Amino acid sequence: MYKPDIEKLRRFALVVSLITLTYSVAGISLQPDLGITLVGLTFKILRPGLLPVGIVIASIYATIRFIYYGFMLQKSPYRIRRTILDELYCFEPPYIKGKKIPMYFGPTEFETKLSAEDPSSIQQYVESFPEAFPKFARASPTLQLQQEQAQTIQGSLVTVYSAKVVIPKRCRFAAVVQDIDYSLPVWLNLISLSIFFWCSWM
Repeated sequence: MYKPDIEKLRRFALVVSLITLTYSVAGISLQPDLGITLVGLTFKILRPGLLPVGIVIASIYATIRFIYYGFMLQKSPYRIRRTILDELYCFEPPYIKGKKIPMYFGPTEFETKLSAEDPSSIQQYVESFPEAFPKFARASPTLQLQQEQAQTIQGSLVTVYSAKVVIPKRCRFAAVVQDIDYSLPVWLNLISLSIFFWCSWM
């Protein structure tokens, strides 16, 4: 399946949004038969009224394309972190009763729902833990293999392994900045289009 480079899509959408915003705020207007000289060649704009139409179409197209490929076909950083948090236990109230763990604030210490008598599967989880929460101010998520005694249905004791996960508050705060930055092409284009139509209407 075709999947374009998300970073290239993101840069294109940002450039288009800035062009749209600049065109709207600066009040740029083009006169008929306007000549523009580039590298020694003169180009005439015979239909300057179509230029803003092209800018709007490009902005809408870039926004829809980034939403489709950046959020629908590919997991955004937010969705990756949400999946990770949903796979963790928190033994602090009220989360111990099943309340959803907040993304950007709340507790910092968790335990994996995944547990096993064989420590290799837990160790594999620890080693393959995705770098979803950004490092910030020398803080980064840490994972540690831990063991505890559990009782089987038959009443015998077995050693069960799980992982303790610590996600510092600084990393949670950095996640806010990362999500804003990732979604910037969408909301900046929406703001630019809103300003464009508002200026056109006034």
